[in-house]
Order: sequence, then C-alpha cells, then structure tokens
Amino acid sequence: MQVIAFEDAAVTGLGPVVFLRPACDLSIGSMTLAEGLAGFGELTRVLRPHLASHLAALAGRRVPFWGSHDLPPAPHAHSRHGAVVLVANARLVPGRGTLAALRSLVEAGREGIMREGRTVLAAILKVGSEPAAQAELAARLAASGDAAAMLESLATVELDQPDGQALRCLATPADLLSFHEREIEANLALRLDSGRYRTLREGLHVADGVKIVEPVVVRSSPVVIEAGAEIGPFVCFDGPVWIGERTRVNPHAWLRQATAAGHDCRLGGEIEASVLEPFSNKPHDGFLGHSHLGSWVNLAAGTVTSNLKATYGTVRLRDAAGRVEETGRQFVGAFVGDLVRTGINTSITCGSSIGPAASVGGNVSGTIPAFATNLHGDAATTSCVQAAKALSKMMARRGLAAGEADGRLLADLAAASGYSDR
Repeated sequence: MQVIAFEDAAVTGLGPVVFLRPACDLSIGSMTLAEGLAGFGELTRVLRPHLASHLAALAGRRVPFWGSHDLPPAPHAHSRHGAVVLVANARLVPGRGTLAALRSLVEAGREGIMREGRTVLAAILKVGSEPAAQAELAARLAASGDAAAMLESLATVELDQPDGQALRCLATPADLLSFHEREIEANLALRLDSGRYRTLREGLHVADGVKIVEPVVVRSSPVVIEAGAEIGPFVCFDGPVWIGERTRVNPHAWLRQATAAGHDCRLGGEIEASVLEPFSNKPHDGFLGHSHLGSWVNLAAGTVTSNLKATYGTVRLRDAAGRVEETGRQFVGAFVGDLVRTGINTSITCGSSIGPAASVGGNVSGTIPAFATNLHGDAATTSCVQAAKALSKMMARRGLAAGEADGRLLADLAAASGYSDR
C-alpha cells in the first residue's frame, strides 16, 4: 500500500524547528508521524523544495540532516479494499488516536477527502495497483506546488471523521508542547506493545544493548530506553520519559515528566517536558523546560530556559512579523531551531524562538533570526559557510561525514532568510 505525507502552506507556522525538517519527522510524544505512517505501507514524503533537494542529493547514502531513518513498511501492510493510496497531512499529530482514525479510513475503502475547515487532513485515492501509477501520483503532488489543492481536485467526496477518533493537526509552536504532553504516555504504550523491550524493574523498560550504571532511580513510569543508550549513575527519572538509540545520559541528571530525546543525543542537568530531536546536546548542568529543540543543537554549560512568567500568567509568542499568539499555556520554554549554539551561562526567557544556525549568549528573549550571533558582543550574522564548518565538526563527533548536500541545505536557508550573499 502506498502512503504519501504532504506538507501544506501552514507548515511554516510551526516555527523554527520545521525550517530544516519535514513536519512528518517532528517528534511528538516519542513518535513521528512518519513512523506511524510506515505501519500502513511504503511512505513517500512530498516536501518543500529545499528539503526534497536535500534528500535527493543524499540518495540514501546517509541519514538526512534532521536524522530520520528510512522506515520499511510494515509486513503485509495492505487494505482489504485493494489498491488504495492513503494521503495524509504531514502536520497530523502522531499518536494512537491518529493511527486508529487513519486505519478506519483505509478499511472503509471509500475514495474521498477529509477536511477540518479549510485544512485538508487526509484523502483516500484509488489509482490502480501498479507501482508506477502510485509513484506518478506522488510526483504530481510534489510538482503541483500546492498538494492540498490538487487533492481537492482529485477527491471530491467528503469523508467524515471516524466516530471517536478525530484527526488533529499541529498549527502553532505551542501545539508542539501541548500535544507532546498529551500523547507521550500513549505513544510509549504503543512502543511497549511491540514486545521489543524487557523490564528491568517496575517502570523501567529497555531495548537490547542498553548500559545502565546503578544507582538509577525511577520515581514514576514509564521510562523507555532504546538500544545502545547509556545511562550514568545517580540519574533520576520521573516518567513518562523516552530515551532514543545511542543517547547518553550523564551522571546526576534529572529527567522529569514528558522528556523525550531522539537518537544520538547527550543529556545532563534538569530537563522537563521537552523534546530534543536527534543529534542534539544538552549535556551539562542547567534547566531545560517545556521546550522543543531541533537537531545538532548544542546548549553550553549553564544554559537555562525560563518556562514560567514572573506573573504566573499565560505566555504569549511573538513571531518575526510582530504577530502575537496567545498560547493559553502557563508553562512555555523555548523553540530552538536546528544547529543553534549557546554560550556558557546563557539565559533564555520563556516563549523565545531561536532560528536555525543562530549562536546566542547572555540574556536571550523574543525572536532570534536564523544565522544571528551575539557571542562576541555586537549583533552580527554567521555565514552559511561558517555554519557548514561547525556542522561538519559536529557530524564527525557522531561518526557522520558532512557533504555538499548539507552545505546546500544551509545555503537554501540563508537565501530564504535574506542572506543570499552568504
């Protein structure tokens, strides 16, 4: 069965963590939508041009910049109704409810489209069983420039939301936090249902090759640790917590509720209700709370985020254009784009947004544009060449080789950010 994840125009509203990452590869509650969709069949991503170019240039030789693995389709993934194609909005919230709703759509076998207001959520199309026909559909959606509009022209029958299984889309940066907190426990239950983990003691579940140096305390559960991860002594877990493959947790770390770290991360200090995408570092003392970090981020020693206003009121977010979003949330930390680096003892105020490849220090607040730097006093801009050099050194520390595709991706970001001469 063919599965297609498409990005619509609203994807950029999710903030800096999606500038260099497909929306379907965002980690929410220990899971990405791409992981969930792979359970239906062979997944094709219809992406923004710069991300599609990056994948094409890599040609499968290495994981992409954002760290997602190629996901084989589930064995015998198919529909009892024959050759149907499931097309899903890449902003759908990954989780048990979403997967159940999509399964209901597939098994109903009706060709049509599902919307919420003006947002296309999903569609079921019948294009024949030939792989070439299904590949042509994905290519047409990618070439259209507006996959949602094309779907509306291909599927005219309106499909209702399955009973009790509503599909929801991520719409704002604050949604990354709210849905993460809502979904993490159920998503970890899905992982545990796979049978890939053994229980070391109540609440602590590990895959093969996990190294734990005791004593380690689990005060609430579940805590799920993937293969090859390393946990140092005197670590305290307040679950639900998820630790990705080969991630290292340093001694004396305190990982609090709703902490989720992707593969090949480094963790230390105190972390609460936060997501770290693959390859990011928060290895030292300091507090990270109610935040979402992209990949290849490095938070230096003593970096702290505020996640609560002095007035205890709800947090407002302000984007680069000055528009204000009322989150309705009391706890909001920071939204940190890929390849961001902080100086030692950096303080980041609640609701801050830091663009990709920025280098910041001191007191950080508001919206920081991509490639901005203030590490040497005056505000300046880092060139994409300098950013590519830093990325190359970081990748080498993870056993990966940076290449022309990574430099091109950063150059595309620089051009989109108004730094086309860099």
